[in-house]
Amino acid sequence: LAAKGPAVHFDIHGYVTHAADNWTEIGYNIRTERLNANNFTAEESSLRALAARAETRGIDFDSLVRGEDSLGRLIQEEEFRVVPSPEYPRPDVGKEEGRPGKYFRGGYITRKWGSLEKGEIDAVQIEFPQWVRDRSDYYGPKLGRAMATWIQKFYPDD
Repeated sequence: LAAKGPAVHFDIHGYVTHAADNWTEIGYNIRTERLNANNFTAEESSLRALAARAETRGIDFDSLVRGEDSLGRLIQEEEFRVVPSPEYPRPDVGKEEGRPGKYFRGGYITRKWGSLEKGEIDAVQIEFPQWVRDRSDYYGPKLGRAMATWIQKFYPDD
């Protein structure tokens, strides 16, 4: 399979095993510890190609992951609790009752098919809590709107 970029692959899942934080988790292959320590780089992420293109537009990687230019911001604006995002920039801000916030950085698909090693195809894993899936008729269009806005901004159809 030969694919040309720039493009993005979304790997979408649901979770029930760690509902303490009950938020949507966006994985870019950045380890929890690195997000919590504010010490991560594009070179370790599945958005490496996007980061390189964004840098030429004056957009830094932190903004892509959890700031003004992030998918998390757009999803957050659609009534989701989401990490990373401007409201929840790190998993440790989600602590409840002394427990650390949970976060999944992405799995095999994100590492294998994202731009971590090479190429122009980025990968993003999104994990949804049960309450979002229970109301997919309501949250589905909201998520679609956020994703479409982000795709149009960073993956234009030239």
